Amino acid sequence: MTRRFTTEVTVQWGDVDLAGVVYFPHFFRYVDIAEAEFYHSLGPTVLELEESLGIRLPRVEATCRFLKPARFCDRLSVTLEIGRLSTKTVRYLFDVRRGDEAIAEGHLVIASVSIADFKAIPLPQKLRELLQPYAPPDGGA
Repeated sequence: MTRRFTTEVTVQWGDVDLAGVVYFPHFFRYVDIAEAEFYHSLGPTVLELEESLGIRLPRVEATCRFLKPARFCDRLSVTLEIGRLSTKTVRYLFDVRRGDEAIAEGHLVIASVSIADFKAIPLPQKLRELLQPYAPPDGGA
């Protein structure tokens, strides 16, 4: 069974548009917050991990399906799980919920690149070891 990581965010006044609902790019910020807290729960911050391994973890793909609107002061749960752990990338699946109600869902693909030249490289072993407990047993192949 794949382990999931969940954190909560509160919709801020600056997150909503004139219609009073969360402006769509903010959902990616919520997922970014969840990812940062996920890494922090494993020990290092994302920046500490990247610096120590000589890598960066840019997003190379991002999708989001918006199911229901979220509004100012809503308390949202953002859940991440690893859908696939490949040689050079990690595919995160995410969902955003308000209580039991699904608000949004999607995925992110992050790549491992060298700080020196920003070229794709295999995920460092230390990173693989940190992520492995959250990865599907077969790597998500």
